[in-house]
This record gives sequence, C-alpha cells and structure tokens, in this order.
Amino acid sequence: LYPIIEFCACFVLKKLVFALCPRVCDCQSEPRSCQVGVSLVTDGCNCCKVCARQVGDECNDQEKVCDPHRNLFCDYSGSRSGDLGVCRAQNGRPCMHDGTRISSGSMFQPSCKLRCWCMDGAEGCMPLCAHETQVPLAHLCPNARLQPVQGECCSRWVCDSPRVLIIAAFAFRTIASSVARGRGHRRSGCRQQASMWSHCTKTCGLGVSTRVSNANTECKLKREVRLCEVRPCHQAQSLTPKYGKRCMKQKRAPHKEHIVYSGCRSVRTYKPRYCGLCKADDRCCTPKTTRTSTVRFECEDGRAFYKRVMVIKSCRCHRYC
Repeated sequence: LYPIIEFCACFVLKKLVFALCPRVCDCQSEPRSCQVGVSLVTDGCNCCKVCARQVGDECNDQEKVCDPHRNLFCDYSGSRSGDLGVCRAQNGRPCMHDGTRISSGSMFQPSCKLRCWCMDGAEGCMPLCAHETQVPLAHLCPNARLQPVQGECCSRWVCDSPRVLIIAAFAFRTIASSVARGRGHRRSGCRQQASMWSHCTKTCGLGVSTRVSNANTECKLKREVRLCEVRPCHQAQSLTPKYGKRCMKQKRAPHKEHIVYSGCRSVRTYKPRYCGLCKADDRCCTPKTTRTSTVRFECEDGRAFYKRVMVIKSCRCHRYC
C-alpha cells in the first residue's frame, strides 16, 4: 500500500510542477554564464538554462533550481504557502577549515582571493584573482612583480619600464594572446592560442587550475578550468623523503584508484603520479610538466558529466615556494 501511495504522491507532484510551467518556452533572458563556481543548469520545466541556486537561497521546482552538482535539494518544510523553499544540502561529510566545521554543500570564502565549497568532506576552490598566477612574458614585462592596489583585493602586475604597466585584466589578455599553441585551424583561419595553466589552488587534495584559450568553435578567448591534485593529503608519510635525502621528487600511487569529485567518481581507475615533499622548509616540489585528460564521472543518482583533469608527467624541487 505504501509504495502505491508514494507513487501517486510523486505523480501528482510532477503534474503540479509542470502545470506551473509555461506552455511556450521564453529564454530571451537566459544567462550565458554564472558567477565563479555556480553551475548553469536546465530549469525544472526542462525549458531554459538558469544559474543554479546555492545553500540558503530561495528555490522552487520551476525556474529557481538548486545546484544538483553540489547535491542540493529544495526544502519546503519551513514554507507556509508551499510556493518557495530553501536550498539545503543532502547529508554528506562536513569539512574542517582552520578549525571551523563547514557543512556539506556550503560555500565559504577563506580570503578575498578564493571562493570554496565543501562537497561531501572535500574542499573545492576557485581563484577570484586568476591573473595573479599568470606571469607576464619577460620580453613584454621585464622584472614583473605584483603590486597591491589600495582598496582592492587583487594585485596588479608592474614592470621595470614606466611605460609598461599591465593591470589585471590587460595582463590576462596579453598572456593569453601571446602564447600560441600549434599552428591553429587552417580551414577556419583561427590560430589556436592559450595561456599557461595556473598553479593548483591546493597543495594537497583536489583543487582547480585555470587558463584562457580560444580552442573552441567561436575562436574566442574563454576561461577553462581543470581539476588538479598535486598530492593526496592523507599520504604525507609515503611522500616524505628517507635515507638522508632532502626531497622526494615524485612518486606514483601504489594502486589504481577512482577520482572522487562532488560525491561522484570517475568511471575508469587511474594510477596517478604525485609530487613528493621536502624536509627542508625552504624547498618544495611542484609539477613541472603536465597534460590535460577528459574524465567521465558518474553519480549514484544516475547523473554523468565530464571534467578536465590534470595529469602530472614530472615534478621538480626548487626554492621558489
């Protein structure tokens, strides 16, 4: 009896949802992009693209959809009318950041330069000052250095020559247009260009790396994001040098493993290479050469998506930490 009642309730709910949907889709105000880290998803009417609502935002089953990639759902328990609910996270492992407990699905900002999310015990961060990790080319900007700007969070690049002053946005475009990759598309006349990938946002655990590239059908410079993991946080002992050595350059994982992201895991298993650790405080090991691989992720609820993932080919130990 209970399964029949539950089925009927779900059927009635779906009919009510679609009864509130427009008969004709009008997507003139459809956003092309959302804020950093916010997913662009299809609304509940399967009509238009919308920016997904985050934890604590108002929601409904039509145009105000909670972010499915952060495992959020619309909670109507506190709503008197039943028209609007509040986005809440499904039960997941919390994160600990600087001694503070952060619930799964919540967004937090450890500094003005980072925006982070807790996703089932794992932190994911996006840089808000991405241009700071893109050092200008030496012949365009000799002795480039970051200079704080009063009243602003992000710094700007300054060069030795007083005539060459590269501010944030200009520096980002200059680097992207100066670093050419390959000979480009001969048929379309589009010369492929891309900046270098930025450093991973986390020294251990899963983070993100960014760049700008025009390797797309529009041949326009767009921001690209890939997942990255320099080393796992729970394997520090195995990555520490032994037998009198100061640093361990790199090491492969002992066995194949799935990549876990936002509660979903990769279809294939991988045996990644990680950068080691150094005993000396003035030295560190970081990726030297990398490549980007496209990985398919599948979730328990049947959802599937693809993500770019950094693959470490070699590491180097240095003092420029």
